[in-house]
Amino acid sequence: MIVGLYVPGDTALHKLSAAVKLMAMFGVGAVLVLVDTVVPLAILVIGIGFIFTVVAGLGRNRLWAATRPLLIWLAIIAITQVWVADKEAAFEVILRLIALVWTAALVTYTTRLTDMSDVIARLCGTLRPLGVSPDRVAFLVALTIRLIPAVFDTVREVRDAQRSRGLERAYLAAFVPVLTRVLRQADVLSEALIARGFDRWDTQ
Repeated sequence: MIVGLYVPGDTALHKLSAAVKLMAMFGVGAVLVLVDTVVPLAILVIGIGFIFTVVAGLGRNRLWAATRPLLIWLAIIAITQVWVADKEAAFEVILRLIALVWTAALVTYTTRLTDMSDVIARLCGTLRPLGVSPDRVAFLVALTIRLIPAVFDTVREVRDAQRSRGLERAYLAAFVPVLTRVLRQADVLSEALIARGFDRWDTQ
């Protein structure tokens, strides 16, 4: 099932406008580029984690859910960084990635897709003379966000089926069924979009 990631709530973060949260997310990204030492990065990650779990009331389970898909990539990046640079460089890269992912998850969990789409549409409004349709760009961004949990659900379903057959370590064997299901879902979705006229990329 394709679902949104928004978690209803009445915290201060939920009440902030989507534009402010998106600007804050880009601001965090800029800070991460400028900071190049482990301690400030670690403090920033701890702060984001506190805001995520306590201030936004999203809890540790959702924080772990946002982090878990990254673990294998973090391990690969850490090994590569230690090999080509040193341990400190590895920690810096890992902390930056965690901070970015947690910030993006925080914004996604506390912002309605419709609000985010409206902001994106306004930002793209200046591109209308170039032939860009702001509404369609906003729709595609919202659709992409909605599809992310659907892909994770597919992976989880395939892995659960493998575990029931005693194939929990057959990671490569999951690739084909996952790819097949995702392509099938994409085909159904594309047919539905074409039926509704989304294959005509005009600016009207």
